[in-house]
Amino acid sequence: MSIRIRRKPGFRRADVMLAVLAVVALGGCNYGFRGGGGFPPDIRTIYIAPFDNQTAQFDLERQLYDQLSSNLPKQLGIRTAPQDGADAILTGRITRYDDVQGNYKAQTGQNPQVLTNEIQISISAQLVDVKRNLIIWETNGLTGRGSYKPAESDQVGQTEAVKNLVEQVIDGAQSQW
Repeated sequence: MSIRIRRKPGFRRADVMLAVLAVVALGGCNYGFRGGGGFPPDIRTIYIAPFDNQTAQFDLERQLYDQLSSNLPKQLGIRTAPQDGADAILTGRITRYDDVQGNYKAQTGQNPQVLTNEIQISISAQLVDVKRNLIIWETNGLTGRGSYKPAESDQVGQTEAVKNLVEQVIDGAQSQW
């Protein structure tokens, strides 16, 4: 007596593995390391101008510039360049800086206890394709937020707010492609 095993029609394990490998190999063709995170392939360099600080907060423009310079090119897949040799230029203004009390805890017969404060930094920015003399991306109201506890320095919230702003700039620039 012999037992016959009948396979159900459909894909065999080898067919599935081959299909997965093909998808991975073909998918790699669309996402190379060159070309810049969805940017047009002819934009390979960027000049990041220091933002004009219209607030009374000292040194905020340097902190924003440092974060943009170290993160933006890397995330967009491009590199920095001098202004006269860049394919794109990012300019902007820091328009608002607020340190507001965030969360409270009510206390009977006393003033409420502040649990967290929030730093809010607003900017306007513009990214220009130099070759085409075309605005690639523009915003007039990004606001980065960062919180800190009353026992901490406001610098903690400021650093978080700047990082949040840089993420928004990167997301905005990438959203155009």
